[in-house]
Amino acid sequence: MKRFNHTLERLMPILTPTGVILGLLLGAHVSWMKPAVNWLFGFLTFTSALSISMGDVGKTLKKPKVFLLFILCAIVILPVLAFLLATMIFHDQSDLVSGYILLMAIPTAVVGTIWSSIYHGDAAVSLTILLLDTVLAPFLTPALVKIFTHTSIQIDALGMMRSLLFMVVIPSILGIAVNQLTRGKVNENVTPCLKPIGKAFLVLVIIINTSRSADTLISSASLLYIPVGLLSIFLAGIGFPISYYLSRFAKCTHEEAVSVTFASSLRNISAALVLATDYFPPLATLPVVFGIVFQQTVCALMGSWLFGKHDTIQMKEKESAHEKHS
Repeated sequence: MKRFNHTLERLMPILTPTGVILGLLLGAHVSWMKPAVNWLFGFLTFTSALSISMGDVGKTLKKPKVFLLFILCAIVILPVLAFLLATMIFHDQSDLVSGYILLMAIPTAVVGTIWSSIYHGDAAVSLTILLLDTVLAPFLTPALVKIFTHTSIQIDALGMMRSLLFMVVIPSILGIAVNQLTRGKVNENVTPCLKPIGKAFLVLVIIINTSRSADTLISSASLLYIPVGLLSIFLAGIGFPISYYLSRFAKCTHEEAVSVTFASSLRNISAALVLATDYFPPLATLPVVFGIVFQQTVCALMGSWLFGKHDTIQMKEKESAHEKHS
């Protein structure tokens, strides 16, 4: 199962865009499955938490460096970069600029913890960043949008916290508790069997989320899609090298750097789509929709580029050690 799981990890750069294409092609045929996404995320978070102990959580809270790096990348550098590039390219279309700002101002994505686990990041760091950022989101997101677009928005803080509770908090507590009660045995014997299922669920989530944007993209297609799509791809990808190399420069461990990278680079685009629809003109939703389409594919490619070789080397070393021991 470990080898099968490793094979799936190597195939994620192929499986992810395949999921995007299927979502666009299937559209309404699968978009009705949206209510299942929270349950799928809950399962994915639970399996990630099976490798975490209470001691890991305690150690994470004593690492202010990783949280400061996350704030620098996700809340300062990337929103400013999005504003500068969008203003330069779409200087006469302020609604599009607002869409890009909103895309970079929303909190980190739950799926970031899943990608971090795929590339063997620090699970405790990933979950703690997710929790803290979502708690701060009702204050940070409106502030960033106000600074760059001079538009006032309100976030459904209660609804966001309720989703977080269901998708992250409860599954994390259950996973950590099971790990503690079994003294790590569940992580050694059961988790390897759950990880391939988790990757299948992740691809299913990508299909469902992409399908919700299919009708919008197809019905309003125009040449404007080319520059909007290219900038969306660039912004989806540039956060990875920025956050990773800053983490390494700050002398974080490889595992911490992986967690900070995915947390800083991935955004809760579903929340952005709701805000764009409620508070911005229709054109502002276009960067958000393209973000939904491209984010996961770019994530898979960047993850393979930055971390794939490191994980392959680690896997071979473990297999070699196991053979010698046998």
